[in-house]
Amino acid sequence: MAANKNLKSDQTEADPKDTKKKHKKTAKQDRKIKQLEDTIERQQLELAEMNDKYLRIAAEIENFKKRKERESLIIIENAIRNLLLEVLPVIDDLERSLNTATKDKSYKSLKHGVELIHKKLLTALEKQGLSPIEAVDHPFDPELHEALMQVEREDKDQNIVVEEVLKGYRFGDKVIRHSKVVVNK
Repeated sequence: MAANKNLKSDQTEADPKDTKKKHKKTAKQDRKIKQLEDTIERQQLELAEMNDKYLRIAAEIENFKKRKERESLIIIENAIRNLLLEVLPVIDDLERSLNTATKDKSYKSLKHGVELIHKKLLTALEKQGLSPIEAVDHPFDPELHEALMQVEREDKDQNIVVEEVLKGYRFGDKVIRHSKVVVNK
């Protein structure tokens, strides 16, 4: 029995040391766990903050795209509106000319009226940036002209446009329709 008692007292004496070591290990582990939990919590907050910033920026980009789209449509609509406002008086003149032609029966006055309307329409389109391409008596330029045929004329130099079948036009610096021309050989 004394041996049993010694065993128990050895175990109890060993237990407090082991318990202190275990307690120290557990306290260290608890501190480490607490640090890791704090780190995780901080990183989760940072992640939530970054996610919120990302969503705000994505929304701003989408709003910017929509705003630019609306602005572009407004610019296009205004340009078309301005062009139509320039052309409407020409339509009015054509209508007046047609009404006068049926009453007057004078083809000379009709021709004069149509010439005025033509001039007014060209002026309106020139205000919008349209300009005719000069072709006759100019050297043939494939950037500006489209040759429909060649003829041989003694009074003109070689490769000179002698006739314009269909007038070409530029819009700003860009050719929107090439002049269809006849070129001297």
